[in-house]
Amino acid sequence: MNLEKELLDFLKSGQKLEYDLSKVEPGFVGLHKHEDLKESHIYLEGSAETQSYYEIPAVSLTGENEYYDPEFILLWLPNEQKYGTWDSDHWDLFIFDNCEWNDIMKTPGQYINYQWEPNGLKIMDFDPSLNYKLKQGMPF
Repeated sequence: MNLEKELLDFLKSGQKLEYDLSKVEPGFVGLHKHEDLKESHIYLEGSAETQSYYEIPAVSLTGENEYYDPEFILLWLPNEQKYGTWDSDHWDLFIFDNCEWNDIMKTPGQYINYQWEPNGLKIMDFDPSLNYKLKQGMPF
């Protein structure tokens, strides 16, 4: 999964992200334990003319939330070696550019809240067609 050392150390120590819960849409978002991390996939919509999608390898760092599906609120993209967030309802992926785990630890609320309230974080452009095959149909 090529996870960043600082992230692994943080998860192994059992720490939690500290931020003002009242200032983020999802409230408390809990992280997966180190031993529970696994590579999975997120999906991005393909062509508007046909029912198609891209399947992108991703590791969900989050797994606990009362109000929203917690998976992939924060994620790691192993192929791109980047952190991001994925909106599972709209299949929107936001990849944080030049972001390390220490950046997320300093101001976790702005990263957790990004898909609800974009807030000036630098997001990179991502074209899945450069590295992933377009699949026909839907993944489920």
